[in-house]
Amino acid sequence: MVLPGLQYSASAVVATVLLAASAVSAGNCSTAGIAHPSIPDGQLLHLSAIPVPNYRNDNTTLSFCNVTVTYTHPGKNDAIHTTIWLPLSSWNGRLQGSGGGGYAMRHDGSVLAEAVALNYSVVATDGGHNLVSQNSVAWSLDASDHINMALLDDFAYVALNDAALIGKQISHSFYGYGPDHSYWNGCSTGGRQGLMLAQRYPTAYNGIMAASPAINWPTFLVAEYWPQFVMNQLQTYPPTCMTDAITAAAVEACDGLDGVTDSVISALDLCNFDSLTLVNQTISCNGTNLRITESAALTVNLIWQGMRSSNGTIQWYGLERGAPLSVGSGSLAQTICNSPTDCTGSPFAISSDWIRRYVLQDPSFDLTTLDHTDLDTILSRSIAEFNSIIGTDDPDLSSFKLAGGKMITWHGLADPLIFPKGTEHYYRQVQELDPAVRDFYRFFPAPGVEHCEGGNGPVPVDPLSQVVEWVEKGVAPETLPAQAADGRTRSLCPWPLVSVYKGGDVMDANSYTCEGKQRNWF
Repeated sequence: MVLPGLQYSASAVVATVLLAASAVSAGNCSTAGIAHPSIPDGQLLHLSAIPVPNYRNDNTTLSFCNVTVTYTHPGKNDAIHTTIWLPLSSWNGRLQGSGGGGYAMRHDGSVLAEAVALNYSVVATDGGHNLVSQNSVAWSLDASDHINMALLDDFAYVALNDAALIGKQISHSFYGYGPDHSYWNGCSTGGRQGLMLAQRYPTAYNGIMAASPAINWPTFLVAEYWPQFVMNQLQTYPPTCMTDAITAAAVEACDGLDGVTDSVISALDLCNFDSLTLVNQTISCNGTNLRITESAALTVNLIWQGMRSSNGTIQWYGLERGAPLSVGSGSLAQTICNSPTDCTGSPFAISSDWIRRYVLQDPSFDLTTLDHTDLDTILSRSIAEFNSIIGTDDPDLSSFKLAGGKMITWHGLADPLIFPKGTEHYYRQVQELDPAVRDFYRFFPAPGVEHCEGGNGPVPVDPLSQVVEWVEKGVAPETLPAQAADGRTRSLCPWPLVSVYKGGDVMDANSYTCEGKQRNWF
């Protein structure tokens, strides 16, 4: 929760600077034509403004003003670059804050161009470090292997509010008015960023679209190592073809529980498929016939169950049945094989990086040497030392609600990286504090959808527009329109409602309704 005085202070800074900026000539894309922004606790180092005509983005051509603001927080030895792209014509009066992924606080220009193509001005920050998403090697530790806390703070929350303030001021200076409304748009780390803004800076954005959010960061990043830990403990490393076969069997067993066969497990809470039932079944693995071993099946069961302590206590959620387990570098149970029977584990880079560099502060530590007590200690230390910084799990959104903010979160239930039950856990906590949470914040599970996109399930179509409708017209989203790769449409239901097939064309969203509880499934 943010103290009212702090909210007022930030708002007052923006108001003062916007008034000053209005005196600068609007539409002048030059260093002289844009007023310098005021950054709380920050010192401007450099501002550049460059017209960019005829920028190619997919099948469109864009023209915009590219402004880069470089600044530092004195005493913290950081240098943050905030980028603002401003359409040279047809601005819709809205600012969009654009999120990142993994350790990168922002995406590349193609994502910013998508916002400009929709006539938003768009702001993104690098948080003072490079845009590498898979590791923090370049910035997490100093020469003595001590954590660079200033850059961690920038990554966790500080640079997010700075970017909102800078984006508003630069937009106003360039256009001579507005922005009338500001919106956040992000998935994964971008989803976490959106929730952090709602929690710490409730007036930064009027509306927030926070998908597949990387909240509970110190907990789930350690829990992401659980699949590799299980394989190490059991000394079994199933090839991808075997984990794929087990996943496919789970989908086949539970697909029809909702009355529709569509290669998607929609009734996950009713799916109790046990991979041990597949032991000794033969599968084809790149031309080689393999038997599913008991240890491989047990490994998958333990991954689905989620992280346990050495005494058997549940510590965090697992992946849902139907989520890919080994799909390359973006998966938790990846193995690298010389042959189908000669494989080793390959941990997800962000998880192993977090454990080595932040929790242990030993970049060369061999994680395969961990025993169960060691893993318990790592999780406890991660939560104790970092949750207050980057946990992003504060359920008190009362200040955001009071400010009139509106927020949507959706999360794919076949996400292979971020555990969907963690998002549901957070939403339940928010609801416990505010039973009227749906008045300003709604959560939409997306069956069969993987991390931010992909999978067999229907993916939300332009959910940010639903946030805009809610903020500007008061139209709360009863459902989220979604479409699958095969053309199926669905209207995703707000949690805890579920989609129920009522008859008709199974490809058509109109054949389904949202109901308060699952019916007696087939």
